[in-house]
Amino acid sequence: MPNSKNRFFCENQITTSQVLKETKAKPQSICRALIIVAVVGWPLPGWAGAPTETVKKLVESVRSYKKETPTLSAQERTANVQAQKVAEETLAIQDLAKNVLGAQWEKIGANEQKNFTQLLVNLFQKVAYPKSAEFFGDLRIDYTNERIAGSEAVVETTVSHPKEGQVAIEYQLHQAQGKWTISDVLLDGVSMVTNVRTQIQQVIAKESYQGLVKRMRDKLAES
Repeated sequence: MPNSKNRFFCENQITTSQVLKETKAKPQSICRALIIVAVVGWPLPGWAGAPTETVKKLVESVRSYKKETPTLSAQERTANVQAQKVAEETLAIQDLAKNVLGAQWEKIGANEQKNFTQLLVNLFQKVAYPKSAEFFGDLRIDYTNERIAGSEAVVETTVSHPKEGQVAIEYQLHQAQGKWTISDVLLDGVSMVTNVRTQIQQVIAKESYQGLVKRMRDKLAES
């Protein structure tokens, strides 16, 4: 059984781990994969400045996101568009898509690569960002350490929850052309990217690439 903190994360996990919920991956691994979108995104252009500032921009933009409903005001919709822009500039979704598909990426061809990447973008916008905002809410986030080694950096944070106590979340970043982007997030020392890739590969092996896409589209239709 997952411990108390992991159960808390399970209740808030989104997108990939929900899409893959029928696989035989260990529950604890699926729980840890939650940060996939609840906390992160992936780098596109990224942000200039210190790595910690990059993480703060991402977290604050995502936690401000409002779930899309007919009752949203024009101002709230505009704010959502801006939050999406910030998140997607900090997170490289195409890099994520290529990474998690592995060898399948080259097999599907350029057009389907574009379709799969857009599907991930849609899931981030419709599922991940609202769930992330719900997860973070008014929780206190402490930025406890920053380490830089050349073009790589690590930003350590803790999230304080009134019932679960402190949860450690580590962001790994890469710098290119003067801009920092987030490449991975670790919860309890376990890589989110590795867990997501493992789960996706299990679905492809069991059901095929088309089966994976169907799950993702079904999840999008539910949201």
